Amino acid sequence: MAANEDSSVSSRITLFNQQAEDHKNWMMINPFAHYNVSEMPKRSFAQAEYGRAPSGSLSEQRSLQANVRALEEILQLCETIQKSGQDDSKGGLKVLAFGPLFELYNDISDKLLATLLGARKYGFVDFSGETLFQGRDNGVPVRLLRPFEELKTEILAKVADLRCDFTEKPEESTVLRED
Repeated sequence: MAANEDSSVSSRITLFNQQAEDHKNWMMINPFAHYNVSEMPKRSFAQAEYGRAPSGSLSEQRSLQANVRALEEILQLCETIQKSGQDDSKGGLKVLAFGPLFELYNDISDKLLATLLGARKYGFVDFSGETLFQGRDNGVPVRLLRPFEELKTEILAKVADLRCDFTEKPEESTVLRED
């Protein structure tokens, strides 16, 4: 019986030591654990990891959720342009002036400009200028760059991929870190 108790104690000591070592390693890369910046070790990142949350962390989950919400808002924006816009003379795609779009979208969300910039970044819409201002740019046309059904299919595929990334995480560790 004493040998069994010794192995139980030694396994608990080993588990404690492993958790202490994991914590020590985490604190070495945690930028908020150092009072002096010069004490903090310099981290090196692979190109793909730079500016991204650690894999499996809650920060990564929040990032994926935010990307899904942004894509859903872009889809709503494109749908609003499709429903309320006029046919463009250049290719039969829909176009809607910024002023009417602002009035329609104001009931949906207060983030129209950010959504427009995101949609332009992904190549879903186009408008002239860096940014648009209510009043000054009411006549600036905002146009879909492809047929709405094609845009909708692409956006929904991206949302599905992000949701798969969110739900199907590899089992690297059983406990997610709060960061």
